[in-house]
Amino acid sequence: QMVFFEHIPLNGKSRNIQKSRFYGLHKGKVPIGSATIVNVFHHEYPPQYLSSVVVDVLERFPFDTEDKSPFIDNSLRILKVSGLTAFKSSDIEKTVVIPGFSSFLIVEVLDTLNALADATMPERVPFNKTFAPDMWFVYDFGTKNGRKWKIIVDTCRYWVRELDNLPLNAIKYLDLTQTFNFGFRLVVGNPSLFKVKTKDYWDDTDSYMMEFSVTNNFFKQGKTSIAVVLTKASLVCGVSTIVLTLKSGCSYSKSMHYISPVSISAQSWLHGDPKDLYDFKLLKPLPVNYRPPSKLGIAVPLTDNFYNADPSKPRMRDYFAGSKNSGAYKQCANKSTRAECNCDDNKKLSFFVAFSDCKEKALRMKYPVTRLPIHFRVDSENGYTPLASPFFVTVTEVNHRTNWEVAGMDRGFAEKFFLAYLADKLNNTLYNPEALALNIHGSELFHFRVATIPGVSFCNLLDEFQIYVDDAPLAFPGQYLVSTITAVLVGGIIFVAFMMQMYEINIWKKVKSKVRKKNKVSVSDTSML
Repeated sequence: QMVFFEHIPLNGKSRNIQKSRFYGLHKGKVPIGSATIVNVFHHEYPPQYLSSVVVDVLERFPFDTEDKSPFIDNSLRILKVSGLTAFKSSDIEKTVVIPGFSSFLIVEVLDTLNALADATMPERVPFNKTFAPDMWFVYDFGTKNGRKWKIIVDTCRYWVRELDNLPLNAIKYLDLTQTFNFGFRLVVGNPSLFKVKTKDYWDDTDSYMMEFSVTNNFFKQGKTSIAVVLTKASLVCGVSTIVLTLKSGCSYSKSMHYISPVSISAQSWLHGDPKDLYDFKLLKPLPVNYRPPSKLGIAVPLTDNFYNADPSKPRMRDYFAGSKNSGAYKQCANKSTRAECNCDDNKKLSFFVAFSDCKEKALRMKYPVTRLPIHFRVDSENGYTPLASPFFVTVTEVNHRTNWEVAGMDRGFAEKFFLAYLADKLNNTLYNPEALALNIHGSELFHFRVATIPGVSFCNLLDEFQIYVDDAPLAFPGQYLVSTITAVLVGGIIFVAFMMQMYEINIWKKVKSKVRKKNKVSVSDTSML
């Protein structure tokens, strides 16, 4: 390394100007073909020098030769100055360098053997000491004999590689308690030029590694930026700054999705009739203008949601006043036919109640449905993760059906206390999504909505799914009535048979004798004719 000092101008008019021309902006620049500026310093001592720069030498600076500076071939002796008269010479503004001691800028030439100079480090001036010709040398960095140097933009000596395929100006969303890890590899042409005040290390390939970890722990939305700036990189480099914008909020691509217990393709949902290994049909076609039952019975639907709607056909099970006064179309509102409802494939495949008019099929399960596992996942730009605590959820049936329940889950005391506390605050029952299961005691269509509680995410995460319970027994009291009537009939037959046996009543003989008498009468009448 070398140090260059900026001397105040030597002309009389500007000699009192105390303004430096070296700035931090010059870092990373190159005094042409020789060194790279790594640091700029401003100082008040010695008074003849306003600032200095530290450079890493890339190529050696050329010394002045005897042809240009004949005094180099002489011994050098440093004397203290005492009122001397000066005159100009071509050696003014040249730099005398003595390794291990202060350097000097010649400001005046007294005669062929004496010159007046300003020391860069006055404390290290070797007064009254003689230096042989080979112990000192001269540089010409002045402007009196024509400027032989300039400051230019350095060539690119850096290559930045993001290890996680992150764009140069990426935007990342950080939800509550979420941690974002990323790192950079900086391949540096000259490792000594680059210093970072963060946690870093050099790998086995002499690449400079930096790793960052950002976590959002507060329920406060906003955004900030992290800039990775290579302060010493040349402007010629393709990449000298990487800016990451971090937003504390909900990502547009973050959503929650129900994981179906059976895998059915979209094509099968729309046009097929898939079956399992036991020839059980997995999908149930819904009747036209179908509405799920209510707590009053299958024949009394009270929900406002229609499924597989068709305004041109009559409403299903529209017998009672409650059913007639409820129910409203969505996509088919103010339409006369189903074709006008604009039910595309996406709406037909959607489980959301907002598109129930277009829903034509539902996942079919056989009665009874017990401890059906319910799983969800959270999708984002970083991939997907299973829904787990602390994303506690609420479970509701959108058509207000009540003959279902969440299966019992084993919880620790702390979790029970926490969920009970939140349930009281939110006025709803909370569940841990890691062990969610359903028991369904009714029949036909059930439409569930599962949503995360507030405070665990900036996003309103929710999803819906539908299950059609088929082959259910008769609803109460139908099954009991059939059983009772059957028992009465069988018991009556047994009782009559017992009484006939006890009183030796032979009904078969009496019936047989009556048939014979009738036949005889018929034969006699025929003979007389």
